[in-house]
Amino acid sequence: MRKTLLALMTAALLAVVVTPAEAAVGVEVGGAVAKPGDLSTAQLDGARLDQVVNDASPVLPPGKHTILRVTVRVTGAAHRTVTFALAELDPSFGNHPAVFRDGRRGVDLTVPGDRDGSRTVRDVRAVSVAVSAARPAAQPVQVTTHGRSVTLPPALLAKLPRRTVTARFASDAGTQTHQESGPPLALVLALAGVLPKPDTSVVAVGADGYGAAVTLAEAWTGGRPLLLSVMEDGKPLAEPRLVPLGDVKGGRYVSGVTALAVG
Repeated sequence: MRKTLLALMTAALLAVVVTPAEAAVGVEVGGAVAKPGDLSTAQLDGARLDQVVNDASPVLPPGKHTILRVTVRVTGAAHRTVTFALAELDPSFGNHPAVFRDGRRGVDLTVPGDRDGSRTVRDVRAVSVAVSAARPAAQPVQVTTHGRSVTLPPALLAKLPRRTVTARFASDAGTQTHQESGPPLALVLALAGVLPKPDTSVVAVGADGYGAAVTLAEAWTGGRPLLLSVMEDGKPLAEPRLVPLGDVKGGRYVSGVTALAVG
């Protein structure tokens, strides 16, 4: 009887001590944002990742559509991280959302439209926002990573194995349809000595300074090819064009690419 009473008292104490601590665990939202903070599981359950980031107000540089330069790193248990291009998730661009769900221990992040669960993050602890300041290069196409730069001339890119796709997207001039042909972005990075990984983020920058971010997981896990097009509608392009197939708007179709900044 005495042992039973002691066991019940111990269980009650654990419930009092552990449950509030677990309930207090939140997700830290920070990085290049004007409104950092912590969000609870209750606040996040059912929310989209892009909504959470936009509510935190990313700090953007001047320029056209610089929101397209934003990347988001989500960190979960055991320091597992997954990186997204914010525009991939945005209904106005990639329209490929990532959603928070109540999990066994806190909140999980899932990507319902992915081919598999490799971008699922269990027990999310932090969301960190970054904004690329990558600039155009003097000559195309300059691939930069960790302080190292490699230049791949368009003539060399034109000799790589190509994939041809039909790209359709909305623009100010109405719906556009083009045949785009060029090497996969991952192949271009490999040629520059960059080991392509699903979590690799790339910001393509045009000669006019316009830039947009993508991640290789969009193609490998999301099922949406990423090309560096060298021919459009059967005609060679003077400078390559980033083609993130599947975007509903053409904002991330970066023309005249001179630089690829690898995150």
